[in-house]
Amino acid sequence: MAELSTGPILSGQHLMIGQNAVVDGIGQPVSVKIHIAAAAPVRVMRGGIGASFHAVSAALPGIKPGGGGSWSGSESGGNPDPGDDQHWEELFRHAEWLGLDWCRVELEQRIYEPGRRVFDWDNPEMRALYRILDWAERRNVDVFLQQMWGDVAWNAYPGNADDPVRRLRSAPYSIPEWAYGLGELLEHLTRKKSYTCIRWMSVANEPGHDDFSWWQDSNMKSAPFTPGLKAAREEFDRRGLTVPISGPDWTSLPDLKPDEVDFDAYIGAYDLHSYGADFDSFGGDDTLTVAEKVLYKWAQWAHARNKPFFVSEFGSMAFGWGHDDVGPACYQAGLKNASLVVRGINAGVDGFNRWSFINQGDLDGQWQLLRTWDIDARKLLDTFTPQPNAYYQFAMLSRYLPKHSSVLDTRVESPFLDIDRKLVATALRTPKGNLTLLVVNESHRAADANIELEGMPAPVRLQRYALTKESEDKFNVDLRPERTIEVGKALSDRIPPMSIVAYSTYSLKPTDPGMIAE
Repeated sequence: MAELSTGPILSGQHLMIGQNAVVDGIGQPVSVKIHIAAAAPVRVMRGGIGASFHAVSAALPGIKPGGGGSWSGSESGGNPDPGDDQHWEELFRHAEWLGLDWCRVELEQRIYEPGRRVFDWDNPEMRALYRILDWAERRNVDVFLQQMWGDVAWNAYPGNADDPVRRLRSAPYSIPEWAYGLGELLEHLTRKKSYTCIRWMSVANEPGHDDFSWWQDSNMKSAPFTPGLKAAREEFDRRGLTVPISGPDWTSLPDLKPDEVDFDAYIGAYDLHSYGADFDSFGGDDTLTVAEKVLYKWAQWAHARNKPFFVSEFGSMAFGWGHDDVGPACYQAGLKNASLVVRGINAGVDGFNRWSFINQGDLDGQWQLLRTWDIDARKLLDTFTPQPNAYYQFAMLSRYLPKHSSVLDTRVESPFLDIDRKLVATALRTPKGNLTLLVVNESHRAADANIELEGMPAPVRLQRYALTKESEDKFNVDLRPERTIEVGKALSDRIPPMSIVAYSTYSLKPTDPGMIAE
């Protein structure tokens, strides 16, 4: 980590910090100019930043032939027993410290409708769901409710019912019965249980993706998905349920092809998944990478229809995944994820959900932010601990940004950008006027950043928080303000190599919870 000067509050219209800092990187620092239009937000994010919870505890079937992942994914296990008050409270304390405010909450139809029109609202998995939703309701967290799959023999396609993998992945044989069950679930949760935190609902996980869901036969041929969206929307409307459906829930950031979007009438939000997040391929110019262009296209399409656009699953596979591979939780993967969030905010994304807050970490890699599971002993840990790297890197994104913040136009200019575009920045103003600036430097070179804030109505005091490679693989990282900076129109700072830096008007002590809502 660069050795920066410490001392009292510094003030002035233009402030330079760390002129004599030691540079831990390759080559000399490069100059970067970051311009922020501070007076005029371009939009309000209709979501926030969070991570996946799940209510599924039953073992899911099968490891993929040849390894590399699982047919089931990792959306099961790792939760405390529904009656274990101590561990649930511990889990939620971590979620609040991270400031998770827009969270995907996952379940299967099997949990609540094990037989055709046979509903079970009181079983361990449903009670786990209530635990999660009770917390979200209490803490004003927006929930993106996700039915991953059916996993019920009674509504699987013929030939799929008796095979656990094919049953899990099967499209519903009867779309009307499937939609009726979804309607019963949503009515039970929003009316009988009175949850107002459920703001969006996705009815199937990655439909049409050859590995995941909506299979029609044993050859993994997918059934059409739009009839399902239509039936679910009509069932919700019949019951007077106003929760919007989000779709298409496709993965790998597919390019927008308008002729394939035949479902707009049935959804109230668009969402995609991303597991690449490498941003190394440019799309014909040196301004935007291919992935960013995809995000821009979908965001513009959704916003033109007055609908939000979410990245409802993300995490980098660039450094490994599968079984108990620690690659998804390595320091470099966390930088990629941070870069995705910053670039996505600038591109128009309204909410981000990290895969995942907890899981067992031994099916398709260690994706968890919080360790709750002993992989070797196959049991719940006595004490939950942060997943090194992933937990604290995500905290830098989520702790200082409450939901529904406004995005400020932010531009990065430098020859540094032309070399490898590994430094990105975004700025947001919260509903009550707090300011947060995020800078992610993936490069091995430090950057001397000149940050201009055009149109600032009055000077503000920013706290500087930084996470550098010095924290790599540490279980305990002390995230406290390094200094207070009084800023008028500009500030200058050295951004360390391979770092995430946040400047925020929030002054959060290391033990304070993160900002969820104002």
